[in-house]
Amino acid sequence: MASVIHYEIEDEIAVVTLDAPGEKVNVLNETFLRQLEDTAKELAQKKGLKGAVVVSGKKSGFIAGADIRQIEGVDNPEEGRRLARQGQNILKKWGEFTFPVVCAIHGHCMGGGTEFALACNYRIASSDASVALPEIKLGILPGFGGTQRLPRLISLEKALDIILTGRTVRGAEAERLGIVDRLCEPGELRKEALKLVRDAARAPKNFADRRKNKTRGLRALLLEKNPIGRAVLFSIAGKNMQKKTGGHYPAPARALEVIREGIGKPFEKGLEIEAKALGELITTPESKNLIHIYNLSQRAKKTPFEGIEPTEIKRAAVLGAGVMGGGIAQLLAAKNIPVILKDIKDPAVESGLDSARKIFSKKLKRQGKDESAIDKKMELITGTTEYKDFDRIDLVIEAVLEKMSVKQAVLKECEPLLPDSAVFATNTSALSVSELQSASNRPQQVGGMHFFNPVDKMPLVEIIRGKNTSDQTVATLFKAAANLGKIPVVAADRPGFLVNRLLVTYLNEACLIAEDGVDWPSLDKITTDFGLPMGPFRLIDEVGIDIGAEVGKTLCHAFDHLQESSLMRKADKLGLLGKKGGKGFYTYQGGHSSGPNLNIDAQLDLQKERNANDD
Repeated sequence: MASVIHYEIEDEIAVVTLDAPGEKVNVLNETFLRQLEDTAKELAQKKGLKGAVVVSGKKSGFIAGADIRQIEGVDNPEEGRRLARQGQNILKKWGEFTFPVVCAIHGHCMGGGTEFALACNYRIASSDASVALPEIKLGILPGFGGTQRLPRLISLEKALDIILTGRTVRGAEAERLGIVDRLCEPGELRKEALKLVRDAARAPKNFADRRKNKTRGLRALLLEKNPIGRAVLFSIAGKNMQKKTGGHYPAPARALEVIREGIGKPFEKGLEIEAKALGELITTPESKNLIHIYNLSQRAKKTPFEGIEPTEIKRAAVLGAGVMGGGIAQLLAAKNIPVILKDIKDPAVESGLDSARKIFSKKLKRQGKDESAIDKKMELITGTTEYKDFDRIDLVIEAVLEKMSVKQAVLKECEPLLPDSAVFATNTSALSVSELQSASNRPQQVGGMHFFNPVDKMPLVEIIRGKNTSDQTVATLFKAAANLGKIPVVAADRPGFLVNRLLVTYLNEACLIAEDGVDWPSLDKITTDFGLPMGPFRLIDEVGIDIGAEVGKTLCHAFDHLQESSLMRKADKLGLLGKKGGKGFYTYQGGHSSGPNLNIDAQLDLQKERNANDD
């Protein structure tokens, strides 16, 4: 059996390296866990050790998590409970030595990897590190001690948020919350980890006091240090969870119950409660289906263009500084790609830049970054009304008005200014990429790159192959989307492509039902009660009524069997744009819905239809 773990002794400190041979990432599979156990036994018997540091030999990160295939293969609760107890017992050994153990975390540290790090005495992370307990997204819960260790280590309120959402915590936030004890630059990780373990060996009390300070204060005293306060926290967490899931997913509720029950009991009893819950969840249909979705998303990220070298995107430009344009520019800058954001009017450019700044502000402040970090990212976005410096651009993403004549016009304006190798991508929702190519002198380098709103949150990007789009261009757009953290899906140049072919048909049908006299708010309630995150009319507002109307017209003209509703076109003519305009089927303040638009029934003659239906 090839060794996935090896160690060496440096000045009475064991440096343990995790490095599964032939694999891109470290995964906590059966072999890995067995060798973790064997290594722990060996280190426990070593004479004269004063500490240990655990590092990863993988460039990508520390540990990617548990083996999904093993989780998927469990078909009875007792087997799930047994596997959880096995993992718990092995990881527990790494926190029970007579000397301190420091986990040195870089890159991604997910799921079981985070649970292993929590089991060790101390943690240091590089600034590029990210930790998470994402098991809830697979319909299970952290089963190697995560539900018991994290709430005992940091603020209970923050621990509940991290476990119940499965969200990723970046390095700076992890240090601020107390998940890691120190933060350092990536190139200094090994050196600083060795320094930390020696400091911990000399003065462990200093670290214990420092951790306590992170959970002290009036709020902690009132809410976390007494049973009544904890009950309030659990009640709030339960209400927030119910609001997000609608009660359709068993894992968040079970995780909350496990934390609530375990926090007041001895640690070992808490582990038993956790293991039992994992066994119950791991065989549910919700878990099996969520794992299937995860596997599909991972498969979608693998390029279908082996042997084709995509063009590297070093600089980009976005044409159109609206909601989509500003979002796309922010996404590119977030990945450290300099981007030009162009529109025809200065106010539009300023609006796009403001949209990008707001997204950065929300994300970076959550990571503990200040205004200077936001400014640094915004420096990567150049707002302009001119085609300046386009001779250095590798990728242009067009996000202008959803009209073919406008899109062809900007393509003709832009193309002569670009390098010969540049790729032009349209963000159209449904217009023909092949028709757009007719305005190009190099149609093989024109394709579709359809993002969804909000760009920073929606994971899917459609890559559209027009009649003349080359494999090289499709491969470049596919790789660019993947590098932006998206899931790229290649679709044919057909009306509606993939998503809108399904989505807009659904939205159009909802509008037809409303035209038949059915109360549209009740349709939204029915669909959210069923389990969808929002109803069709709330979704129309999110997409944009103007976009929905245009795509609906395109689809209904393309397919004779579809009857076009006039509802979205009527609303569009009245200037009702949806969320981006502040009013649609709902009204909006500060980007949030403030309730149904009470005037829209009269504006669209829906009340008349409803009365006729009642008669």
